[in-house]
Amino acid sequence: MDVDESDPMAFLDMPVGRSVFLVGDSGRVEEVSSSVPPHVAQDRFTAQERTLTAQEPTARPPRAGLDADEYMAEFARWLEHDGDDEPAVSGITVVGSAAEDASAAEPNRLIEPIVRALAQLGPPDWEWLRAEFAFTVSAEISHLRFSSYQRSVVAPVPESVAALVRRQRLAAAEMPAGPWWRLLLTVTSFGETTVNYDHGEGPFPHDQLLAPDHYLNDLQTYPRPGVPPWLARYIDGPDAHDLPY
Repeated sequence: MDVDESDPMAFLDMPVGRSVFLVGDSGRVEEVSSSVPPHVAQDRFTAQERTLTAQEPTARPPRAGLDADEYMAEFARWLEHDGDDEPAVSGITVVGSAAEDASAAEPNRLIEPIVRALAQLGPPDWEWLRAEFAFTVSAEISHLRFSSYQRSVVAPVPESVAALVRRQRLAAAEMPAGPWWRLLLTVTSFGETTVNYDHGEGPFPHDQLLAPDHYLNDLQTYPRPGVPPWLARYIDGPDAHDLPY
């Protein structure tokens, strides 16, 4: 079956469990499973080739996909080459955003420092992260998880990152929809970032639902032309607590 390997989604069309062979400039051949996305397999193979041929590291932090010893060795070489002031993610590319109008320019710009700060909190081998923030003016919930094809790790969100998220939400308050109630970020180790603003179109997950008073406080600070019916009933109290979940 012919699959276009330049298409990052092409692995979805590839039969699972087939053998794929990668050939390096050194002549080394490695067999990998077609269940591994091509860009992941190629990135790992390139990293291994770079280690075997003892090439000098480029002025960028090490890529995900190395084992712990390889990662630390490459990270040490990178620090010697380029210092320790660079972020863990060398570049941020927003590949999806829930808001693209002019008023979203500043909120979208403030996503980058959040992503850079989050990226430094994960284990060396993380390949993507998922961050979920449920904020109002009086209460906050933060969830952060780093994942790879081997494991998934939950990490705490420090106050320094929460402060960046508050600043971003304050800027988002200038958008027509008002400040978000949930900010959802998905980031790859390549810096590709997907941003979603949740304004309550549907009920929030149980573990990201704040007490009714906190939403009332938020509405008093940031009046809105309308409130989702489910949230209005939730704020009204037990007599109106007939939510769909």
